[in-house]
Amino acid sequence: MADHVLMQSEDKYRNLFENSLVAMLRADIRSGAILEANARVRELLGLEEEQQAVLSDFFINPEQREEALQLLRNRQLVENQELEVRTGDGRLLWISFSACYYPQEGMLECVLKDITQTKQTLLELQKVNFELDNFVYHASHDLRSPLRSILGLINILRIEDNEKARANCVDMIEGSIKRLDNLVQDLLSMSRNNRVNDAQANVSLMNEINYSFANFYHVADTKNLNIVTQVYQPVAFISDITRVRIILNNLISNAIKYRSYERDCSFIHIDARVSPQEAIFTIEDNGEGIPETKLPHVFDMFVRASESSDGSGLGLYIVKNVLEKLHGTIELESQENVGTKFTVRLPNGLHLL
Repeated sequence: MADHVLMQSEDKYRNLFENSLVAMLRADIRSGAILEANARVRELLGLEEEQQAVLSDFFINPEQREEALQLLRNRQLVENQELEVRTGDGRLLWISFSACYYPQEGMLECVLKDITQTKQTLLELQKVNFELDNFVYHASHDLRSPLRSILGLINILRIEDNEKARANCVDMIEGSIKRLDNLVQDLLSMSRNNRVNDAQANVSLMNEINYSFANFYHVADTKNLNIVTQVYQPVAFISDITRVRIILNNLISNAIKYRSYERDCSFIHIDARVSPQEAIFTIEDNGEGIPETKLPHVFDMFVRASESSDGSGLGLYIVKNVLEKLHGTIELESQENVGTKFTVRLPNGLHLL
């Protein structure tokens, strides 16, 4: 009778173990061999039905493995320890494990929980908080700098009698106000990109490129600047026209502002091609170029790629974020004192109509 009750109890336990929605396993702590694992463990760790495995197969960092084992030996019970593991089918997961160690049997009983989504969300929040702190610091500095300059120039104006010097102060005040206005415009572009989704529209790339050049052609000395534009658009290009304009305006204005005045002839070449699947356009110049040390960071917030830059350092950061919204990509090739080439790919919404 007692044997029958014991067998029933073992069957119930076995049934609970195998069919549990919680990932549970037993392992030999000396060898690390997994002795028993339920279906949820096999699914979580990417193991075949009869596949033999050891715990060390899943640890990415051997130091983490030793730390976890030492913790178990010292405490014999651990709860909610976090580890990054590599599954049998090559996936990277964050797991939380709770385990009990039985020294006499050399046995480890463990419960696993997939916390990858939670961990990714936490890491994303940490990234956002870091970028927010960085943004507030740099934005406040870049807002205050022209304001302090304007206040200083106003004080000079009050005491200056020389008309030429006063006119020079006015010009410098105007320059500071323009820098401040450009920063505010960039901040508004960032805000709008995060909040607003305009309706998809038919975009004429030739028209938009010409508008961008018309808007920024006056910002620098354009003598001996050769502009060549080639657009092949046999089909409609459907996209968010406001975001397309942001991309073109930033890339074209940079090409104009950072041209090389040491050359007898500067050029900006734009080539755009549209297919039913995507629009690809390149903007190439022989301007100042970008130092190699700055290339990995040019799309970061408040990074100025050129030493002569008086901009906000937000232009390429905005371009990157706009492209993410449009599910597009951008590639950069640049060499200091040689030139820069941007290649942008944007999906064509034509197939969605």
